Parts: sequence; structure tokens; C-alpha cells
Amino acid sequence: MTEGPSLRRTVSVFLEALAARYGRRPRTIQTYRSALQRFLEYLADLDLDPEHQTPEALDPAHVRDFIPYLEDRYRREGRTLPAATRQTYLAALVSWVHFLLDEGLWTLPAEEARRLIRELHAQRGRSTPPLPRLPREELLKALLQAARARSPSPSPRHELRRLRDLALVLVLRSSGIRVGELVALRRGDFDPAQGILWIRHGKGGKERLAFLDEAAVRALEAYLQARDAGVRGKGRDHLPLFARHDKGAGAAVRPLTPEGVRRALAALAREAGLEEPLTPHQFRHYFATRVLEATGDLAAVQDLLGHASPTTTRRYARVSPRRLRAVHRQAFKGTEPSED
Repeated sequence: MTEGPSLRRTVSVFLEALAARYGRRPRTIQTYRSALQRFLEYLADLDLDPEHQTPEALDPAHVRDFIPYLEDRYRREGRTLPAATRQTYLAALVSWVHFLLDEGLWTLPAEEARRLIRELHAQRGRSTPPLPRLPREELLKALLQAARARSPSPSPRHELRRLRDLALVLVLRSSGIRVGELVALRRGDFDPAQGILWIRHGKGGKERLAFLDEAAVRALEAYLQARDAGVRGKGRDHLPLFARHDKGAGAAVRPLTPEGVRRALAALAREAGLEEPLTPHQFRHYFATRVLEATGDLAAVQDLLGHASPTTTRRYARVSPRRLRAVHRQAFKGTEPSED
């Protein structure tokens, strides 16, 4: 079993998000729960234990073949799968797959993800929405404006949260790192002079460098300088880079959690008047798309994202950190978000 939440746990988190994040009605949530429970039972029939396997154990064929499996079950029982049941199950499945992809819980190459969603929508008899769902420039700009529009607060806790959230958005925007990598960062992993983050807890235990633009470096330095006010003692390099600043954290420097990152982005989205929050993984897709469009260097994009090589040819396309820095600068040069 690989690290990460189990398949069953991701279904539970998805259903919770439907209520808390998207405001879906209880009846819809219950319908989706029943449909996805049936899907988990189907996976168990395939010897894919939903209690212990993670989404990374899924093959697109497992998802694609679910409705044919149900149709065959009904046929052997002398019945026909009702059209309404088919549509409900597919709606739940498509929404859950989107959630897995957006949250980075299931890693699929972009084209393979598009193909799977197209096939699921074809089973529903509907056209396919674009994948991945990228944050448009205006949405990202609105989020940044909301972060910058927050007034300085006399409350140290509120002021630290204000500075942290601005740094958070800018770091996600310019680095392309996973939310799990972000919350694992320590102070010593940040080199402001070079504008880099050292990712020591990447997927699969891999280490790599992530690069920041000047706006992200300045915001992160401002946050850390404010956090250091009145602090004495050694060992700061081992403290979390992004910390909690809620009442429950108390005086201790506790690391921000993935859910804490999502809550911070959701709060900014509400302040910006956005209908839905941007997820951390959408920032990752945005980063990849921006770098690829600016440079055309797929090899560098894959290295900047920390992706494993998908082909033998790709293994020979490794580029040096100096080249990665040049590619990153090419993509983000002259694109610093306006503070107006």
C-alpha cells in the first residue's frame, strides 16, 4: 500500500466537501454516497481493497468499466439497469474523479485524465468539460487582490495570518509544489537569496528544488520577519515554514495542514466574491500550463513538478537546475501580479 488516504477515506472527504465547500443538498449527498458505496463494492470484487488501497492503485479502466459491470450484473439477473440509476452513478463518479484529480489524490497524466472524463461523459450522453480545470488569470488575480486588500491588524495572530495567506497564494502560484510538500517545508528549506525551496519530502521520497518569483520571495520574507518578532533561541531552521495562526495553535509554532491551506484559500475566495475556492492542485495545473506555454519545454515542466519520467526517452531529457531556473524565469519574467 502506498502512502495517502484510502479509497474509502477519499469518498468520505469528497462527500464532506460537497456539503461544506459546495453547499450540495443532503439528498444529493446521500445519493452520491450510495452510488460511490456501490463503486467501492465493485472495486472489492476486483480484489482492490478500498479500506487499504489508495487512489493511486486505481487504473482508469476500473472507473471506465463500472457501468458495463453494473449492466452485466443486471442482465444476468434478468433486468435492465434503469436510465436514472445509470445517470446518477455516472454523475457521482465524474464528480469524485474530478475531486481526486483537483486535490492531487490521483496522479494521472493530463491527456489520460481528459480521455477518462471524455469517456465517462460519453457514457452519460453529454459533452465533456475542459480538463484540467485551471484557475483563469482573472480568478487568480481576484484572489491575490483579496489577500492584499486585507488591512493590517493590531492583533498579532490576525496580522500573521494576513501575511501568511498572501505568501501562501504567491508561493503556490510560482512554485507548482503539491500541498503536501508545502506543509512539510521547514524554515531551513527556504533560501531567499536564491529564491528557492528545497523539497525534501516529495512524492515517493524524492528531493528536488522548487523556484519562486520575486513577489513570492518578498511576501514570504515579510511573513517570516513578522513571525520572528520577539522570538529568541536556536533551531529556527527546523520550524515549519507555514504555521497555524488560529486560537487552537496557542503559542506553539505548529505546521499548517493541507486542510488549513484549503480553508485559507476558501476564505480568500469568499472575500474575492468567487463562487468556488481554488484548490491547491489547481495552482499546480496553472503553474504547469504557464511554464509549458511560455517555454515549450516539457522536460523542464516535468522536472519542476517533480514528476517521474513516463518513458525511457524522458529519462534522457533531464535538465540541470541552472536550466530549470532559466525556464522558470522565462515563464514568470514580467508577470508579477500588480498590487493595484
